[in-house]
Amino acid sequence: MFDNGKFINKTKSLLPIYYRDKLFFTRDGGENAGVNVDLSARCGLECSRCQRQTYYDSNNEIPGHDLTIEEFMKITDMFKTINFCGQLSDPVHNKYFIDILRLCKTKNVGGTIHNASSLKSKKWYIEAFKAHPDMRWIFGIDGLPKDSCMYRVNQDGEKLFDIMLESKKYLNTIPVWQYIIFSYNENDIDEAKQIAKDNGVKFNLNYSSKWFTEDDPLRPKNKDLSIWSNQYHYSAGNRKERGVK
Repeated sequence: MFDNGKFINKTKSLLPIYYRDKLFFTRDGGENAGVNVDLSARCGLECSRCQRQTYYDSNNEIPGHDLTIEEFMKITDMFKTINFCGQLSDPVHNKYFIDILRLCKTKNVGGTIHNASSLKSKKWYIEAFKAHPDMRWIFGIDGLPKDSCMYRVNQDGEKLFDIMLESKKYLNTIPVWQYIIFSYNENDIDEAKQIAKDNGVKFNLNYSSKWFTEDDPLRPKNKDLSIWSNQYHYSAGNRKERGVK
Protein backbone atom coordinates (compact mmCIF):
# COMPACT_ATOMS: atom_id res chain seq x y z
CA MET A 1 0.00 0.00 0.00
CA PHE A 2 1.29 3.44 -0.94
CA ASP A 3 2.46 5.52 2.06
CA ASN A 4 1.70 9.12 1.12
CA GLY A 5 3.36 10.52 4.27
CA LYS A 6 6.69 8.82 3.55
CA PHE A 7 6.48 9.93 -0.07
CA ILE A 8 6.00 13.59 0.89
CA ASN A 9 8.79 13.51 3.50
CA LYS A 10 11.19 11.90 1.05
CA THR A 11 10.37 14.50 -1.60
CA LYS A 12 10.83 17.44 0.73
CA SER A 13 14.16 16.07 1.93
CA LEU A 14 15.53 16.36 -1.61
CA LEU A 15 14.77 20.06 -1.93
CA PRO A 16 16.24 23.29 -0.51
CA ILE A 17 14.98 24.12 2.99
CA TYR A 18 12.71 26.96 1.84
CA TYR A 19 10.82 24.77 -0.60
CA ARG A 20 10.20 22.01 1.92
CA ASP A 21 7.53 24.16 3.53
CA LYS A 22 6.15 25.53 0.27
CA LEU A 23 5.05 22.28 -1.33
CA PHE A 24 1.65 20.71 -1.13
CA PHE A 25 0.36 17.72 -2.96
CA THR A 26 -2.73 16.30 -4.59
CA ARG A 27 -4.45 13.70 -2.49
CA ASP A 28 -3.83 10.91 -5.02
CA GLY A 29 -0.16 10.63 -4.12
CA GLY A 30 2.30 8.38 -5.88
CA GLU A 31 2.63 8.69 -9.63
CA ASN A 32 -0.52 10.83 -9.79
CA ALA A 33 0.68 13.38 -7.26
CA GLY A 34 1.16 17.00 -8.22
CA VAL A 35 3.26 19.64 -6.51
CA ASN A 36 2.76 23.36 -5.97
CA VAL A 37 5.94 25.46 -5.81
CA ASP A 38 7.22 29.03 -5.88
CA LEU A 39 10.22 29.30 -8.20
CA SER A 40 11.82 32.39 -6.67
CA ALA A 41 11.37 35.22 -4.19
CA ARG A 42 10.79 37.93 -6.78
CA CYS A 43 7.76 39.76 -8.06
CA GLY A 44 7.36 43.07 -9.84
CA LEU A 45 3.95 43.90 -8.37
CA GLU A 46 2.87 45.51 -5.10
CA CYS A 47 -0.51 43.90 -4.42
CA SER A 48 -1.61 45.14 -1.02
CA ARG A 49 -3.39 41.95 0.05
CA CYS A 50 -0.67 39.58 -1.19
CA GLN A 51 0.99 37.16 1.21
CA ARG A 52 4.27 38.93 0.47
CA GLN A 53 3.02 41.91 2.47
CA THR A 54 3.07 39.94 5.72
CA TYR A 55 6.86 39.72 5.35
CA TYR A 56 7.15 43.44 4.61
CA ASP A 57 5.00 44.28 7.64
CA SER A 58 7.44 42.44 9.91
CA ASN A 59 10.48 43.95 8.11
CA ASN A 60 11.54 40.56 6.81
CA GLU A 61 12.86 39.71 3.38
CA ILE A 62 10.89 37.36 1.18
CA PRO A 63 12.45 33.90 1.65
CA GLY A 64 13.79 31.79 -1.16
CA HIS A 65 15.87 32.17 -4.30
CA ASP A 66 15.69 31.41 -8.00
CA LEU A 67 15.34 27.65 -8.13
CA THR A 68 18.09 26.36 -10.43
CA ILE A 69 17.73 23.80 -13.20
CA GLU A 70 19.59 21.27 -11.06
CA GLU A 71 17.26 21.84 -8.10
CA PHE A 72 14.16 21.81 -10.25
CA MET A 73 15.21 18.57 -11.92
CA LYS A 74 14.77 16.83 -8.57
CA ILE A 75 11.10 17.83 -8.66
CA THR A 76 10.58 16.64 -12.24
CA ASP A 77 12.12 13.31 -11.31
CA MET A 78 9.24 12.73 -8.91
CA PHE A 79 6.25 14.60 -10.35
CA LYS A 80 4.50 14.81 -13.69
CA THR A 81 2.21 17.70 -12.70
CA ILE A 82 3.59 20.99 -11.36
CA ASN A 83 1.69 24.09 -10.35
CA PHE A 84 3.81 27.25 -10.63
CA CYS A 85 1.69 28.94 -8.03
CA GLY A 86 3.03 32.43 -7.49
CA GLN A 87 2.04 32.62 -3.82
CA LEU A 88 5.16 34.58 -2.89
CA SER A 89 6.60 35.32 -6.30
CA ASP A 90 5.77 35.38 -9.98
CA PRO A 91 7.34 32.38 -11.73
CA VAL A 92 8.27 34.38 -14.83
CA HIS A 93 10.87 36.26 -12.78
CA ASN A 94 12.95 33.16 -12.18
CA LYS A 95 15.90 33.78 -14.51
CA TYR A 96 15.92 30.13 -15.55
CA PHE A 97 12.19 29.94 -16.21
CA ILE A 98 12.23 29.34 -19.97
CA ASP A 99 14.86 26.62 -19.52
CA ILE A 100 12.69 25.13 -16.77
CA LEU A 101 9.77 25.01 -19.19
CA ARG A 102 11.94 23.30 -21.80
CA LEU A 103 13.01 20.75 -19.20
CA CYS A 104 9.37 20.08 -18.31
CA LYS A 105 8.52 19.53 -21.96
CA THR A 106 11.46 17.16 -22.45
CA LYS A 107 10.45 15.13 -19.38
CA ASN A 108 6.75 15.16 -20.25
CA VAL A 109 5.83 17.22 -17.19
CA GLY A 110 2.69 19.33 -17.41
CA GLY A 111 1.00 21.83 -15.15
CA THR A 112 -0.28 25.36 -14.62
CA ILE A 113 1.49 28.73 -14.61
CA HIS A 114 -0.01 31.55 -12.54
CA ASN A 115 1.25 34.90 -13.79
CA ALA A 116 0.39 38.58 -13.39
CA SER A 117 3.55 40.31 -14.54
CA SER A 118 3.61 42.76 -17.43
CA LEU A 119 7.29 43.59 -16.94
CA LYS A 120 8.50 40.98 -19.42
CA SER A 121 8.38 41.78 -23.13
CA LYS A 122 5.97 40.17 -25.56
CA LYS A 123 8.99 38.63 -27.29
CA TRP A 124 10.04 36.98 -24.01
CA TYR A 125 6.54 35.61 -23.46
CA ILE A 126 6.38 34.17 -26.96
CA GLU A 127 9.60 32.29 -26.27
CA ALA A 128 8.10 30.98 -23.02
CA PHE A 129 4.89 29.85 -24.76
CA LYS A 130 6.91 28.05 -27.43
CA ALA A 131 9.10 26.36 -24.80
CA HIS A 132 6.16 24.26 -23.57
CA PRO A 133 2.90 24.77 -25.52
CA ASP A 134 0.99 22.27 -23.38
CA MET A 135 1.29 24.26 -20.16
CA ARG A 136 -1.87 25.95 -18.89
CA TRP A 137 -1.42 29.70 -18.34
CA ILE A 138 -3.53 31.74 -15.92
CA PHE A 139 -3.24 35.52 -16.22
CA GLY A 140 -4.14 37.63 -13.18
CA ILE A 141 -5.96 40.71 -14.49
CA ASP A 142 -8.33 41.97 -11.81
CA GLY A 143 -10.94 44.04 -13.55
CA LEU A 144 -11.06 45.53 -17.01
CA PRO A 145 -7.44 45.56 -18.24
CA LYS A 146 -7.06 49.33 -17.84
CA ASP A 147 -8.18 49.13 -14.19
CA SER A 148 -6.26 46.08 -12.95
CA CYS A 149 -3.39 48.25 -11.66
CA MET A 150 -5.73 49.62 -8.97
CA TYR A 151 -4.93 46.42 -7.07
CA ARG A 152 -1.99 44.99 -9.00
CA VAL A 153 0.24 48.01 -8.58
CA ASN A 154 2.95 48.27 -11.29
CA GLN A 155 0.97 46.10 -13.69
CA ASP A 156 0.11 47.26 -17.19
CA GLY A 157 -3.13 45.32 -17.51
CA GLU A 158 -3.70 46.22 -21.14
CA LYS A 159 -0.24 44.96 -22.10
CA LEU A 160 -0.75 41.71 -20.17
CA PHE A 161 -4.18 41.24 -21.75
CA ASP A 162 -2.58 41.60 -25.18
CA ILE A 163 0.06 39.02 -24.20
CA MET A 164 -2.71 36.67 -23.05
CA LEU A 165 -4.38 36.94 -26.47
CA GLU A 166 -1.00 36.46 -28.17
CA SER A 167 -0.52 33.19 -26.27
CA LYS A 168 -3.38 31.62 -28.24
CA LYS A 169 -1.11 31.50 -31.30
CA TYR A 170 1.42 29.27 -29.54
CA LEU A 171 -0.32 27.30 -26.79
CA ASN A 172 -2.22 24.06 -27.18
CA THR A 173 -4.32 25.09 -24.19
CA ILE A 174 -6.81 27.94 -23.80
CA PRO A 175 -5.44 30.80 -21.64
CA VAL A 176 -7.38 31.74 -18.51
CA TRP A 177 -8.26 35.26 -17.41
CA GLN A 178 -8.33 35.22 -13.60
CA TYR A 179 -10.41 38.08 -12.19
CA ILE A 180 -10.42 38.71 -8.41
CA ILE A 181 -13.45 40.74 -7.37
CA PHE A 182 -12.83 44.08 -5.66
CA SER A 183 -14.98 47.15 -5.04
CA TYR A 184 -13.57 48.93 -8.09
CA ASN A 185 -14.39 46.09 -10.50
CA GLU A 186 -17.51 44.44 -9.07
CA ASN A 187 -19.77 46.26 -11.55
CA ASP A 188 -17.63 45.30 -14.56
CA ILE A 189 -17.95 41.53 -14.27
CA ASP A 190 -20.53 41.06 -17.02
CA GLU A 191 -18.56 43.27 -19.41
CA ALA A 192 -15.35 41.36 -18.64
CA LYS A 193 -17.09 38.01 -19.21
CA GLN A 194 -18.25 39.21 -22.61
CA ILE A 195 -14.76 40.46 -23.51
CA ALA A 196 -13.35 37.05 -22.57
CA LYS A 197 -15.97 35.27 -24.67
CA ASP A 198 -15.39 37.56 -27.65
CA ASN A 199 -11.64 36.91 -27.48
CA GLY A 200 -11.79 33.16 -26.95
CA VAL A 201 -10.26 32.97 -23.47
CA LYS A 202 -11.59 31.28 -20.35
CA PHE A 203 -12.88 33.52 -17.57
CA ASN A 204 -12.23 32.57 -13.94
CA LEU A 205 -13.96 34.69 -11.29
CA ASN A 206 -12.31 34.59 -7.86
CA TYR A 207 -13.76 35.63 -4.50
CA SER A 208 -11.18 36.97 -2.04
CA SER A 209 -11.14 36.67 1.75
CA LYS A 210 -8.05 38.79 2.38
CA TRP A 211 -9.37 42.00 3.88
CA PHE A 212 -7.97 44.31 6.54
CA THR A 213 -11.42 44.82 8.08
CA GLU A 214 -15.02 43.99 7.26
CA ASP A 215 -15.30 47.50 5.78
CA ASP A 216 -12.05 47.29 3.83
CA PRO A 217 -12.36 49.83 0.95
CA LEU A 218 -11.24 47.19 -1.55
CA ARG A 219 -13.92 44.74 -0.41
CA PRO A 220 -16.91 44.61 -2.79
CA LYS A 221 -19.95 46.54 -1.63
CA ASN A 222 -21.98 43.48 -2.52
CA LYS A 223 -20.84 41.19 0.28
CA ASP A 224 -22.05 38.16 -1.67
CA LEU A 225 -19.04 38.77 -3.93
CA SER A 226 -16.47 38.34 -1.16
CA ILE A 227 -15.59 36.08 1.74
CA TRP A 228 -15.06 37.22 5.30
CA SER A 229 -12.77 35.14 7.49
CA ASN A 230 -11.25 36.03 10.84
CA GLN A 231 -8.15 34.15 9.70
CA TYR A 232 -7.27 36.91 7.26
CA HIS A 233 -6.80 40.08 9.24
CA TYR A 234 -3.89 41.90 7.63
CA SER A 235 -2.26 44.82 9.34
CA ALA A 236 -1.77 47.83 7.09
CA GLY A 237 1.73 47.92 8.58
CA ASN A 238 4.76 49.07 6.67
CA ARG A 239 4.19 49.09 2.93
CA LYS A 240 7.48 49.07 1.06
CA GLU A 241 8.04 49.67 -2.60
CA ARG A 242 9.83 46.53 -3.71
CA GLY A 243 10.01 45.19 -7.20
CA VAL A 244 12.15 42.82 -9.17
CA LYS A 245 15.82 42.95 -8.28
